[in-house]
Amino acid sequence: MPRGANPGGRRATIGDVARIAGVSRATASRALNDSPAVTPATKERVRAAVQETGFVMNARGRALAMGRSESIAILITEPLDELFADPTYGVVLRGITEGLAASRTMPMLVQAWTEVEHQRALRQFERRVVDAVISISPYVGGDMLEALATGALPVVLCGQLPGDPYSGVFASVYSDDVAGATLAAERMLRRGRRRIAIVNGPIGNPAAVERLNGYARTLDGAFDESLTVSTGWDASSGYDAMSRLLALAPDIDGVLAASDRIAVGALGALQSAGRSVPDDVSIIGFDDHAVAATTTPPLTTIRQPLHRQGMLAAGMALGMVDGDSPSRVVLDMELVERESV
Repeated sequence: MPRGANPGGRRATIGDVARIAGVSRATASRALNDSPAVTPATKERVRAAVQETGFVMNARGRALAMGRSESIAILITEPLDELFADPTYGVVLRGITEGLAASRTMPMLVQAWTEVEHQRALRQFERRVVDAVISISPYVGGDMLEALATGALPVVLCGQLPGDPYSGVFASVYSDDVAGATLAAERMLRRGRRRIAIVNGPIGNPAAVERLNGYARTLDGAFDESLTVSTGWDASSGYDAMSRLLALAPDIDGVLAASDRIAVGALGALQSAGRSVPDDVSIIGFDDHAVAATTTPPLTTIRQPLHRQGMLAAGMALGMVDGDSPSRVVLDMELVERESV
């Protein structure tokens, strides 16, 4: 029987390769992954042993040899019902999965909403069961980010935090909310609207803060703080907020909604009150989710490149696993004209 043959026709193992090459299993694995720590002569002996045994290194073996799990955690620190209710997350997730598709790396969704879930996730991260973390809701669960900042895992944030506290520690990719809100407010002013209500997202949410800054700065003299309310991102919240605003100021002629879901609810409230859109009132949403094109009338809105954000986050995470330094990417937004202005 040839020296490299396997009794009984069993599949060759890395141990067989190591035995024939005269090296340890660890050295054989490193040689197969072209480690610079292995001499060219040893690599040649290992390659010859592979040919002799017919050994095929599987993906799991390759990952272990390289000290990698070939998985990346997608960290969500909000309730799962919000994950499935808000289309923003779905589009970002699709971008991440497509960004990883050409690699060996698989995405792994990690929920960390409750304290128990936080601790469970941190234990897994400390064990390095993933190669990197992409946080798609970094504005929630700050203690989780603090813990990750002291660890060794590469982290990418999909979103902006006030003051950019993790600059140089985490990578980040997000859209310019101030610039997007500016586009919406400029369009409203060009339409000639002056009694403009702002239905913003939750108080303290970084995106809501930045969007309000952009609206207020651009509206200038047309900005009326008494016509500004903060609410949830969903349609029901938008409907209730718009109803309250109409009771306060029936002469509102423009609405800047900080999400398309808010805009859908606000549109319903306007129509319930007998206000015609866009003849009596103009309304502009934010995000350009699929729903924006299905309302009556279809919503003018601000498109943020959520899919591209996810793809970039995946690429940044893979790059950091390979040794890249943390970086920051800020994406542009654009005004999508439909029929609600």
